[in-house]
Parts: sequence; structure tokens; C-alpha cells
Amino acid sequence: MGRRLLAALFLILLPASAEAGIRTDEPRLVAALFRSNWCGPCKVLEPRYEAVMADYAAAPLERVRFDSSFGRRGVLARRAREEGVSQAYEATAGSTGFVLLIDRETGDVLARISMAYSDADIRGALDHALQVIADREAFGL
Repeated sequence: MGRRLLAALFLILLPASAEAGIRTDEPRLVAALFRSNWCGPCKVLEPRYEAVMADYAAAPLERVRFDSSFGRRGVLARRAREEGVSQAYEATAGSTGFVLLIDRETGDVLARISMAYSDADIRGALDHALQVIADREAFGL
């Protein structure tokens, strides 16, 4: 009986973000790369994306790679849950060749970066997403 009471109290006191699986110790913005070895658009996007991301090493965002080269959907789905981006992951339906900028707390996809994006476009999408997150946090959202 004591364990049940402690468990009930723990659940009541647990912050909503932790209960929902959101990692409060990590940046709120997630840059999730969906790629595979056989993906042509990935071969165009990835070098450009990696070059731009070098300038964002200190930015408050987390980079995640979902590599479906070996068809490990179960492993990738579990990783998406751990990262707090499972809704966006499931919506991709195994597609590759893009980066999603995701608000981990709300699940909102703030941008979908594709091979059509120039370096400037990628920077613009990152800057915009970082500003949206900063604005949301400033307003307590």
C-alpha cells in the first residue's frame, strides 16, 4: 500500500513535460535529419546541411539523425520517442531526404528543409525556428 501511495504522489508531482516524455534537460528545438544511404536527395542536402550546421554548434538545438538505410523502423521509432519527436517521426512514414525543425515541447514542425534549400535558406530556417522557440519561451509557452 505504501508503494502505491508513493507512486501516486510521484505522478501528481511529476511535471507535465516529464510525464509526456519531453526531455526538459535538452534543447527544445530538434533538427531531425531523415536520411538513408540510397537516397539521392540526401546526397545533395547532407553536405550543405552539415556545412551550415557547423556555424550552429553553440545554438540551443539538438541534432538527431534517423538513418533508415538498414530498415530499422522499430529502433528508429523508439529513438524518436526518446527524443520527444515521435509524432513528427511517424508522420514521415519512412521518407528520407529532408530535415525537420521540431519544437520538442509542442511537436510543431517549424520547417522542412529539403535539397532545394540553399545555404542561405537553411540558415534562414534555422534562425527563424530558433527565434520562434525563444519567443515561445519568453511568453511562457
